[in-house]
Amino acid sequence: MIVHNKTRRHHRRENRDNSDMIAICLSDGPRTVADIEKQFIAFPRRFGFFVELFDQESINHGDLTKELLSDLEKMKEAGWVELQGEQYALTNFGHEKAEERLTGLRKVGKFLRKLERPQTVSQVSLGVHLGMAALKLPAGLLSGSVGLINDAADTLLDGFASLLVYAGIRFNKERMVNIVLVLLMLGTGGITFYEAVRRFFDPLKPEVNWFAFLAAALSGLVCLALWAYQRYIGLRSGCVALITQSVDSRNHVIVAVGVTAGLIASLLRFSLLDTLVGLVVAILILKSAIELGVETVRSLQEGDVDLAHYKMGLIERYEQFRQTQLRDWMLFLVENDKVVTRDELRARAHQAFDFSDNPALRGFGIDRQSDTSELIDQSLQELFEGEWLTDTEPLHITDAGREHLRRMVKRTRGERHHLSVSK
Repeated sequence: MIVHNKTRRHHRRENRDNSDMIAICLSDGPRTVADIEKQFIAFPRRFGFFVELFDQESINHGDLTKELLSDLEKMKEAGWVELQGEQYALTNFGHEKAEERLTGLRKVGKFLRKLERPQTVSQVSLGVHLGMAALKLPAGLLSGSVGLINDAADTLLDGFASLLVYAGIRFNKERMVNIVLVLLMLGTGGITFYEAVRRFFDPLKPEVNWFAFLAAALSGLVCLALWAYQRYIGLRSGCVALITQSVDSRNHVIVAVGVTAGLIASLLRFSLLDTLVGLVVAILILKSAIELGVETVRSLQEGDVDLAHYKMGLIERYEQFRQTQLRDWMLFLVENDKVVTRDELRARAHQAFDFSDNPALRGFGIDRQSDTSELIDQSLQELFEGEWLTDTEPLHITDAGREHLRRMVKRTRGERHHLSVSK
């Protein structure tokens, strides 16, 4: 059976209900269908997705307009909206529904903003560390696993460290707290190193059980999530203490993998591996503490900390995606909308990132972003350096730029003009 991609998209759109989003769009006042369509196209742009690049074919064919008109007709029949000339406006009932949805968005936005506070990260870290220690310490004592006992002791200290971080953030003593954290890490590494070496001369065969495996596996997963949370907020807020804690959380992930390997080795009657894991844990802690100590001393001398080598690969790739999307969209404007000056191109880009009239993004509290000018200037620079645009006005897309745009559109649309064969 042969089916067009366009037909499949039509069926997907028929099953989608945009009533809530339309009601939110109309909460600021009456709008035309074209105005509502602009709101729908602008929303994903806040997160770096330019719909024009992915779905220009549907926009040109008026698919979104038809979909919105169908939804508006249903909302009209349900008493949500009424037609005022060429504009649609919410009824009293529609305003109630829109306010219900906006209240939900505001609650979610408030919760997300709270999660972004460094104080919240330290509170979450405290709860996680205490919970993990309560799980790992009994498991380590019951099994006799050196790696798990050392990890549990380190986790208890991490709970104390979280209290220090919270106090440091609250009373603006982050640098002092970071020094204490580094010293704690050095102390923990030294103790665990001593314990691991001692076990070489006084070996103890771990008693492997499902509880020890569960503790190690769960510790790895939880600490991986905690590492990402601490690192992201630490980089976002510039909080060095959180960066330090994220390094320790990363070590716990490595430790969890090593402990699991040690437990498996014990089942295979190679208990020495568990002792080696304990030694590796200690070395990792000491290595991280020394690196952070050097960075802390440098910050005391220079007054600032270089966080560049602590960046997260996933976040960097996302930022690169946003940059690439904006760059290609600006190239698209020159080709399709015949924008011919740099000032006009900058103005259109700034306008594209102005979300002040978008009630949904305002509800989430993400209607503003601070790096717009930097993104736009970088995109222009890439277009000129790549020789995709002429560097003289009036601006023209070059053959290389047109070829890049053609390949980009072909890739993002996934060969939409081809027929799909299903059996």
